[in-house]
Amino acid sequence: MSSAFISAIAARRSIYPLSKKAILSDAKLTTVIQEAVKHAPSSFNMMSSRVVILFGAEHDAYWNDIVPGELKKVVPDEETFAKGVERTKMFGAAAGTVLFFEDGKVIKGMQENVALYADRFPQWSEHGSGMAQIYAWTALELEGYGANLQHYGNLTGPAVTKKYGLPDTYSLKAELVFGHPEGSAKEKPFLPDAERVKTFGSS
Repeated sequence: MSSAFISAIAARRSIYPLSKKAILSDAKLTTVIQEAVKHAPSSFNMMSSRVVILFGAEHDAYWNDIVPGELKKVVPDEETFAKGVERTKMFGAAAGTVLFFEDGKVIKGMQENVALYADRFPQWSEHGSGMAQIYAWTALELEGYGANLQHYGNLTGPAVTKKYGLPDTYSLKAELVFGHPEGSAKEKPFLPDAERVKTFGSS
């Protein structure tokens, strides 16, 4: 059983050439994401992760309108901006985007209810978000999708929460761009296992 799991997480890689060619219906894909997020662990089971899935025109608008519009406000020169827009067009060519948020209202509630660990809950929230992201990404890979994870939320968060009427306590952490893979992942180097994992004692 563990070998199947390791195979799944090893196959999950960043793939950038993506298209809109159909794999699953929107409804089926939504169920896959729902299940992945539901079963992602979180400290004290606080379940602070929130997800919005953008399909079709909403996905296109995010990468072709919202992200370039926010980039324009902060990028210092036209050449850099043009390069940024070329990159966002690549994401727009994909089928959809999963937006990962953390709900600050939940985090604040945990800080108030478990005051002993109040200073830790923001960090634990980030851990929970990361686990929801990796669960969703791996689940999509197993369904045949290619995907890559992006981080434009520091720029686009306010615009997205306003557009979709989301609570202002939502903080956008990452965007998982997904679609039909039209290329493969780049070669990935690894550090020696012994450099990253050490053991002490024996059973």
